Amino acid sequence: MNNYIKHLSSEGYSYIPSEYYKSLEGISESVQNDYLQNLKNGYSHLTLDPYSPGNRWRGYIQCKRLEDGTLIFDHFIPYKQTKKYNPDTGDIVRNYPILPKSITENIILKSLLKDDIRFIEKYEKIGHIDDLTIGIHLFRYQAKFDSPAYSSPLWLHKDDEDVVFIHLISSSSNMLGGDNLIASTPKTIERVLRLQNSFDTIVVNHDKYHAVTPVGCSINGEIATRDIILVTFQKISG
Repeated sequence: MNNYIKHLSSEGYSYIPSEYYKSLEGISESVQNDYLQNLKNGYSHLTLDPYSPGNRWRGYIQCKRLEDGTLIFDHFIPYKQTKKYNPDTGDIVRNYPILPKSITENIILKSLLKDDIRFIEKYEKIGHIDDLTIGIHLFRYQAKFDSPAYSSPLWLHKDDEDVVFIHLISSSSNMLGGDNLIASTPKTIERVLRLQNSFDTIVVNHDKYHAVTPVGCSINGEIATRDIILVTFQKISG
């Protein structure tokens, strides 16, 4: 973990391969099969985002850690971004259906969350974990041959959140695009990264711009999907 933290600190992003997460107790191959399938099934019950175009289905919840380490889930504060970081839907309180217990109690999700929290505690640059809002966003990019799926904002941007983990859960073999971009300025792309395997992850902070290219479908008559979990950490404004 320390090498990934150093890379985030010095370069503004870090790529973490799936092998790292598969070494965690709750995601090891010996226990993941049923839980991973249950997690994947949850994407079929997300809601089409009513606040922005782009054929993205999504769910959202927030997380707090109790003194004994227990994670609790709810909508603790309203969710909105600022116009500064999201000119498309900034300054709008967005209400998404709360993620069900079948998702929040999934061992894989909890293992990802606990490891992300450990990462942030070692990172030390955005404050104590109790002073951060932790958001869990499930996204399904669902594209057809003539109807791509894309993010909001569409191109290079920074997020309101101080640190964002982008965990890939799955992507279909007929998917086009879905590449992550890292840039030092809105006109200078430094890296193009593709998350290919379940749990491949990119972490970004405010030092670099980032984006994901639109998702398309390579075969007419089929549907392509890209399912991810975003775990976000943001300082609670005074």
